[in-house]
Amino acid sequence: MPNRFRALALALAGCLWLTGVPLVARQTPAPTSPAEEADHEALRQLKAVYEQSLRDGTPEVLATHLAPDFHAVMVTGRVVKSLEELRTYWTDIKALMGEGGRYTTTVNPERSVIIGDVALARGTTADVVVTGAGKEFRFTSYWTATLQKEQGVWKIRQLQGSIDPVDNPFIREFTRRAILLTGGVAGLAGLVVGIGVTLVVTRRKK
Repeated sequence: MPNRFRALALALAGCLWLTGVPLVARQTPAPTSPAEEADHEALRQLKAVYEQSLRDGTPEVLATHLAPDFHAVMVTGRVVKSLEELRTYWTDIKALMGEGGRYTTTVNPERSVIIGDVALARGTTADVVVTGAGKEFRFTSYWTATLQKEQGVWKIRQLQGSIDPVDNPFIREFTRRAILLTGGVAGLAGLVVGIGVTLVVTRRKK
């Protein structure tokens, strides 16, 4: 009997080893060529340029990295299709932040998929907005991008960013203000009603 169990155990171990080999092979990343690694490094450098453009409020630094048919959907849902529209978008964002407001971001990309001269990229950003009044908002946005290499330079053709439309610091702040405003209006209404009732009672007594 022990020999039968031993044979069964050996057979089971052999099956597990054979089925495990393909899994290990699939998990091992495929070797990349020096040229492909150079492309990944160029894309990482573009990440730094994008961070600089937001930090300094200078979308112009992205000019050489925007494709002629550039199309982007920003985290606010606004569509921009050119460098000029990107400038206008940034001007509007600065107006919302107020004088002295700051916007910084840290891009956290996943490893891009490069197919020839096309790169598919995605990841998250850790964003910090400080208004001119000193109010700080921290949030995470999610993005995807399609890039194409033209004459040795990676250019952004499509970009889309988004944040949670319900659970984000801006919605929470606006909700808090609405509650405070509603409470203030209710208190004022109560005061007016109270004064009115007092006047009526006083007149009746007279």
